[in-house]
Amino acid sequence: MLLMWFPSFGQQSYSLSSAQQFTVAGTSTIHDWEMVAKVGSTGAAQLSLENGRLSKITSLNLVIPVKSLKSGKGSMDNNAYEALIEKKHPTIKFEMTECIAITGNVVKTKGKLTIAGTSQIIPLEVTYSTSGNSIKFTGTHAILFSDFNIEAPTAVFGTIKTGNELTLVFETSFSPKN
Repeated sequence: MLLMWFPSFGQQSYSLSSAQQFTVAGTSTIHDWEMVAKVGSTGAAQLSLENGRLSKITSLNLVIPVKSLKSGKGSMDNNAYEALIEKKHPTIKFEMTECIAITGNVVKTKGKLTIAGTSQIIPLEVTYSTSGNSIKFTGTHAILFSDFNIEAPTAVFGTIKTGNELTLVFETSFSPKN
């Protein structure tokens, strides 16, 4: 009888919905630039929602095809794909390794980010919002090309150089698996 007073909430499997956008932004000797991926990414998560609030994340992973990143400039895209060694490593991957805390609408985690075959454990702080059973995560994170053993792309015989610093910006929505 006592158990009736405590509602039970279990983990549920979620998958990345079509509402997603990943942006990589940086600088060069000429201008700032960005590449955006809006389609083609996949992801899965094990989450618990209680009364419209995120209460637990057991796992979360994302896979972004390198060639889904587009700048609107074909030559820039090709330089980026070459720098990211797309033919050998066609995806960028993130796998949450630890959920540190969920406070209000902020989630602090650590995860393994793999770019061009090199992995780094990164701290990540994101905000979330819910709509029904769906959950949206948004956040930004700064990285360096050199952290992933990537030589920053150049163009026009090396006269145009990309800066080492990058900003990753993402907005991902997960919905319960059917």
